[in-house]
Amino acid sequence: MEGIFLIIGAGSIGRRHAQNARFLGLRTIVCDVDIERAKKLAEETDSEKFYEDYKKACEDNPEITAAIIATPSQFHIENAQFLAEKGIHIFIEKPLATAFEGIDDLIRTIESKNVVVMMGQSYRFHEGYLSVKKLFEDGVIGEIYHVNLLSGQYLPDWHPTMDYRTEYAAQKKLGGGALFTSMSHLFDSMGWLFGEIEELSGWRARLSDLEMDVDDSVFCLMKTDRNIVVMCQTDFLQRISKSYMVVVGEKGTIEVDFIAHEITVELPGEQSLVQKYSFEPNKRYVEELKHFVQLIKDGSVKHSLDIHAGERVVKLLLSDKIKAVTKI
Repeated sequence: MEGIFLIIGAGSIGRRHAQNARFLGLRTIVCDVDIERAKKLAEETDSEKFYEDYKKACEDNPEITAAIIATPSQFHIENAQFLAEKGIHIFIEKPLATAFEGIDDLIRTIESKNVVVMMGQSYRFHEGYLSVKKLFEDGVIGEIYHVNLLSGQYLPDWHPTMDYRTEYAAQKKLGGGALFTSMSHLFDSMGWLFGEIEELSGWRARLSDLEMDVDDSVFCLMKTDRNIVVMCQTDFLQRISKSYMVVVGEKGTIEVDFIAHEITVELPGEQSLVQKYSFEPNKRYVEELKHFVQLIKDGSVKHSLDIHAGERVVKLLLSDKIKAVTKI
């Protein structure tokens, strides 16, 4: 692909995207407010240049045609607005925003500039989610009635080499918390698998003594436009990581263990069928970046992961139906 990709943010996800861009043969420039971190990542990924200020990077390099926003969620709208005004195509890590301010202006700019925007929702490219989606589409359990999803991990173990208290996920000012960090993935993937979420209720809470000023747990009950009821919980508390889904349908049940990479199909009168799916941790990130590149090549400004998909998730995240409590 012609042009240069600007990677804004050299944290863990920015590093992954820069490495994958190199793997795909894309030219890159790296930017981070920590110039030493930007320099290090640029050296690791053979990036052409590195900057502290992404605006200066764009001014100095008119060859930049696309950008990946991997900054803390609080800054996504500001970053995207600047890039869109310059006609630069944008990949935005989830969630799109932590507030409504600026979203409408950004959408207007994107539409007027004909910019391709893609939300980073890697679960749509996850081998397990794709495998189970195929089973649903094949009608293995018939009409789906309800879903239960449990997801959680212990935040201090998330990036073992880092102090969890300094990570964006633990800081309100950076758009952290279980709701914005984890449920933003699940709102999108549940809508993708089971239909747009029409009704929602729930709680977000800080239940532990972890040293942070954000919620560590979220519990939601949803109904989709396909009349499927979804119960979903995610947290930063589980010492043994869990990612488990149970789907009940008219013909039977499908259980998915996303940690064990295992899908179990149970039908009455038949022996349970257990199937393993192949899983490579980085594959979904490579696939979503390849998808973004293809969208740019095709000029696809309207697609299933466009800016409106990000806006729908933000509306759910900020819904007053999700009550904030200290303890449940």
